[in-house]
Amino acid sequence: MNKNLWYWLSFTLFFTLFTQSVTLAESAFQQSSPCKPAADVSCESYSHPTWSLFKNNNSGYGKGSLLEQIQFDGWIQTGFYANSHGATTTRSRGANSKGRDVSSPDFSSGNSALLTTLRSTDWQVNQFWLNSHKDADGSKGLDWGFGAEILFGTDGWISQSWNDAAFDYGWQSGDYFTSIPRLYFQLAYADLSIKAGKYETLVGYEPFRAPGGFFYSHTPTFAMESYSHNGALFEYTPNNKFYAALGYTTGTDGSFENKYDDHGLLGYVSYQFTPNTSLSYAFHVARYGNEQIYPSGHLRWFGNNNTFFHSLTFSQNLSKKWSYALLWEYGDAKDRTSENHRIMYGITNYLIYQINDQWAIGFRAGWAKDDKEDADNIYGGYGWVGYYQGEVYSYTLGLKWNPYENISVRPEIRYDYCVDPVFNYGNNRDQLSGGIGAIVTF
Repeated sequence: MNKNLWYWLSFTLFFTLFTQSVTLAESAFQQSSPCKPAADVSCESYSHPTWSLFKNNNSGYGKGSLLEQIQFDGWIQTGFYANSHGATTTRSRGANSKGRDVSSPDFSSGNSALLTTLRSTDWQVNQFWLNSHKDADGSKGLDWGFGAEILFGTDGWISQSWNDAAFDYGWQSGDYFTSIPRLYFQLAYADLSIKAGKYETLVGYEPFRAPGGFFYSHTPTFAMESYSHNGALFEYTPNNKFYAALGYTTGTDGSFENKYDDHGLLGYVSYQFTPNTSLSYAFHVARYGNEQIYPSGHLRWFGNNNTFFHSLTFSQNLSKKWSYALLWEYGDAKDRTSENHRIMYGITNYLIYQINDQWAIGFRAGWAKDDKEDADNIYGGYGWVGYYQGEVYSYTLGLKWNPYENISVRPEIRYDYCVDPVFNYGNNRDQLSGGIGAIVTF
C-alpha cells in the first residue's frame, strides 16, 4: 500500500475508534487567526454547525471534564474547475516524484496559476480535513490546550513543510497530498497565551481552510503568503475589540527540524472600531539560511534571502446585506550573496451581498505585480504572484448557497489577464475559467 495512503487510513481509523470510545463535547471550530472580517469572506466566518458527527450527549461525563473540552470536527471540499483554453495541468516531476518542488505544477499549464483549483478538467477532492483541539482558557487561571490536524487532498501540497523538505514533505499519492497543517501546544493565563509548535500564519486575509472562504479559488497574492510557521507565538487579548500577537518563526512553511537555519519574527494587531468596522495589520520578517537545489533542479524558495512581507486589511459592513473588505500586501526578498532583489505588491477588493439566509453573491477584484531584478530568473520560473510573471489583473464573480447548515455550494466564474503570456502553456495573456465546489462539514 502507498505510504501516503497508509498514513491517512491509520490516522482515520484511530480518529474514528477514539471518538466512538468516548462521548465528546459539541464541536465548535475556531480559526487560529483572530481577524474580524466583513461577512464570510474571511477566516473567522465559519462557526461550527449545531449538528456534528462528533456531537456530545453528555452521558457519563461531568460538566467541564477533559473529554468534554476536547473538540473534533472537519470537512470535505470537492469540486470541478476548467478553463476556456481546455488546457490541462501538468507537473514537472523530479527524481523521486515527491513533495511540493519536485512535483510542482508547470506554471503555464492548465489552472496552475490558480493554486487551490489548479487541477483542470476533472473532479477533485481539494480537502479532507480532520481537526482535534482543546482551546486554552486563561480567564480562570492557568490553562492548557493543543491543536492537531491532518489534511488529505489536492490542496495538501500547499501546507506541507516544503521549505526545508522535511516532516510531512513528500507524503504524496499522484496529485493528492497529505499534510499536517497545525500541531501545537498552548498555555494561557488571564489575557495572555503562548503556542509552541506549528501554527498558521497571521498574514493575509483569505483562509486556506475551505469553510471560511466565500470563493472557491484564491486571489493571485494568496500564493506569496506563508501558510504556516514553526516556533512560538505570544497572544494578547484584553477584550473583544483588540488582539495582538508576536512570535518567533523558523521561516516560512518549514518543519520542526529547521535544517537550513531559518529565523523570523511574526507580528499581528487588529482592532474592532465599531461592530461594523475593523482594521488589522500583520508582518513577517525573516532571514533564511543555506540554499538548496531540490531534485527538480530549482533553488530553495527563499534560500540565502532576507525577506519582509506585510499586509493591511480593512473591512466594513455597509448595511445589513452589503459588506466590503480591502486587502493590501507587500513583499520584499533580497539575496545576500548575489543581491538579486524581488518585490511584490497587490490590492484585492471584496464586495459581498447577502441575498437571504441561504444565498449570497460576491465579487472580487485583484491586482498584483511581481517585480524581479534577477535577470537570469534563478528562481526557476516561479513568481510570488502565484505562478504568474509580472503584472496580473483578476476578477471573480461567485455565488454561495447554503441549503443546509452543514452544506455549502460555491459556483464561480473568473477572468485573469497578465501582461506576459503565461496561460495555455505560455501562449495566451488571458484566461476565462470557472467551476463549482461543495463543502460538507461534520
